[in-house]
Amino acid sequence: MNRVFKYDGFKLQKSKFWWVCLLITMILVFFAIFALSTVSGRSLSFKRVRTITNPSSLDFLFAIMICIFVGNDFKTGTIKNIASKGIKRYEIVLSKLIWNFVLAITFTAVLVLSGLIAITLLTKTSISSKEFSELFKLSAIACLSLFALASLYTLITFIVRGSGIAIAVSIGVNILLAIIVKLLQILIFKDKLNISKVFPGYIVSITDGAASAANTTTFIIAMFVWIIVCSALSILIFQKQEIK
Repeated sequence: MNRVFKYDGFKLQKSKFWWVCLLITMILVFFAIFALSTVSGRSLSFKRVRTITNPSSLDFLFAIMICIFVGNDFKTGTIKNIASKGIKRYEIVLSKLIWNFVLAITFTAVLVLSGLIAITLLTKTSISSKEFSELFKLSAIACLSLFALASLYTLITFIVRGSGIAIAVSIGVNILLAIIVKLLQILIFKDKLNISKVFPGYIVSITDGAASAANTTTFIIAMFVWIIVCSALSILIFQKQEIK
């Protein structure tokens, strides 16, 4: 485990793709805050400020980061070389997952800090210590939703065994999930049961302040379930795959 973990860490240090994605994230956040300040005025309400913790609009960049990191090893044949050196397959998957979680934490930190810096530079908004505490809690929940998505994107990449197609499928699955959940809610569940709270996309409602404490708790539990299930499936599928 230690060998493959160090290799993945070294590979990330030498890679540029995730730095590029983070730079694009910062630029888009600054542009969004500038547009928001133009429309809403120089002083933003906390309801507006708390939306900087919402990663959903930039999920595609996060998907690109995860899929390239995992998928490139299939493309270059590195996965086969690592497995041939006696490293157990579940260790390979776990290493990828751990570093993907590190990328999720980094992505969340860059997203929120970029938002705070943009708000400071472009507006006259003041944020109290209590509001900072709330932003920290929201950031932690947003990061958990990215953990769940990272597990899902890792699973998809191990299934398709390539970065390019994994990016397309991951983004497509994310969009399709949102559409299916909305249709099920409208056509079947209606006001009886809110099923969206068990899907990563519900982070939008949480960061907007539209979610109750009970629904937020359900969401947090559901994200841990997503992480466990997707991670277990990734290990199971990779164990049974023939590496070419």
